[in-house]
Amino acid sequence: MKVSYLVEITNPESHFVKVRVSYKKPKDTDIFEVFLPSWSPGSYLMREYARHVRLFRCQQANGEVLFSEQVKKGEWKIDWSCSQLNSPQDEFEIEYEVYCHELTVRTSHIDASHAFLHGPSYLIGLKGALELEHEVEFRFPPIWTHLSTGLKMKEGKREEFLYEAKNYDELVDTPVEIGCHETDGFMHLNKEHHLAFYGEQFSHENNLKADVKKVVEFVSSLWGKELPYEKYQFITHLAPGLGGGLEHHNSTALHFDGRKLNCRKDYLTYLSLVSHEYFHTWNIKRIRPKELGPFDYQEENYTTMLWLAEGLTSFVDDLIVYRAQLCTLEEYLGFVKGHLERYYTNPGRKFHSLEQSSFNAWIKLYRPDENSKNSSISYYLKGGLVFTLLHARLLKAGSHTDELLKLLWKRYQDDPAAGMTKDEVYQLIEQLAGKEVKEEFSEWVETTKELPLEEAFNAMGVAFEWESYSGSYLGINFKFKGERCFVGSIDLDSPAYKCGLNAGDEILFINGQRILKPDVERLPFYLSESKEYEIAVSRLNQLQQVLVIPGKGPKLLKELKVFDQKLAEQSFK
Repeated sequence: MKVSYLVEITNPESHFVKVRVSYKKPKDTDIFEVFLPSWSPGSYLMREYARHVRLFRCQQANGEVLFSEQVKKGEWKIDWSCSQLNSPQDEFEIEYEVYCHELTVRTSHIDASHAFLHGPSYLIGLKGALELEHEVEFRFPPIWTHLSTGLKMKEGKREEFLYEAKNYDELVDTPVEIGCHETDGFMHLNKEHHLAFYGEQFSHENNLKADVKKVVEFVSSLWGKELPYEKYQFITHLAPGLGGGLEHHNSTALHFDGRKLNCRKDYLTYLSLVSHEYFHTWNIKRIRPKELGPFDYQEENYTTMLWLAEGLTSFVDDLIVYRAQLCTLEEYLGFVKGHLERYYTNPGRKFHSLEQSSFNAWIKLYRPDENSKNSSISYYLKGGLVFTLLHARLLKAGSHTDELLKLLWKRYQDDPAAGMTKDEVYQLIEQLAGKEVKEEFSEWVETTKELPLEEAFNAMGVAFEWESYSGSYLGINFKFKGERCFVGSIDLDSPAYKCGLNAGDEILFINGQRILKPDVERLPFYLSESKEYEIAVSRLNQLQQVLVIPGKGPKLLKELKVFDQKLAEQSFK
């Protein structure tokens, strides 16, 4: 027995996809439940995909409509006992439509130019049948010439766009790109790696295929001589303002601004994104915290271990670009400097441990607000820096992060069905570097104690060079509406924080002088430290007066300076 889907796009301009699911009712029940996921693995936020569903109905194979009702936000019940049927049958079909017009890696998007179909957002799951074989057929306008996906095409069905998956998890974990997009590919270890590019990119001299291949070759070499998939699909959407990615078991969806590929730093950022998502093929899609699988697609799946899934991956992504000889050591350290700046200017690190950041991902990381920077820390950011510290400690102990990867992979291969616990990771670290390093690492993960980053980089031949804040300091992070200036957020314990300025205030005057967008950049040099100024603001459309005394700004990281070239090269090799 298998579950069959027919996915039809007949009018792309309407942004709707029509789905028909065929199955056979189990003999021991008259009740059957189906659901549409509320979230996507790898992106820890309840996205409530069911809000885009319309025209849900269920019928027998002979056309008689079955009784069905929605019982939860993303769940429907089909009840044979409530229906007055002329000839009850076991075979049934579910039909529904989903509105798809949000171009992110976590949602589906359909318009006249293409369709990007993200599994959890449009494919319902049939409770009790999730582990069965699933097949899906795609039908779409003949003007579209390509379908790119990691799904396995059913043998002998190439002209029908008919694919199969071993279960529901595999089906929804395989995105699909349909349209007239550019395609390319390469072979690695006798397996196909496909590239799909939707959207426009400005002219550039980079060899995207060759460089992505280098990333694939290097990442896979870290884990062994075999690839854990039969083929791999990269899907890249290129459009102004896009960024980010989402990993899948044999594919990834990437977003990037196609105008930026001619800029060296931005191009390296794209390669780092490729590195990050491809590394996830092993770290999270196979090696995973025990709480993340099997998935409950309708409720939050809490874990305190996203520092392993995303922190380790964030440490290696830029480093892989360097180790694959796609950038220089100085370029790599430039990216690391950016991470360090974000860490040191984030007061939330003093209040939120890595474990807490992971557990609260569902309500914090993906839902930032004006106070996020003051109360929380990203498990991507701090997690990557914690693994940088661990890397330095492993080197000192005569080991390397690569050895940790091998142990993690062996643990997965020994028991693929079981996720890892925190203590198991700690034990592997102790095995490589000793009890003291294990305890130090656990402290970095479980507490808010300041990370000894400068010491660790010094041990790897790299020094921190600091500089003083230029000008006076208010601690206001501005946002603008045209030329008007508003308080976007305020740094904790800054002069603006202490004087009572609020996020959302519109800054009108300082000492009677109008303040507009062009003035903000020079404001630190207009104002003097320790002098009092009167700020007139519009707060909830009422005029308010606030007295502020600018202060001395925090020291800033100016440069990561290599003082021992040989040591630094060996440390990051």
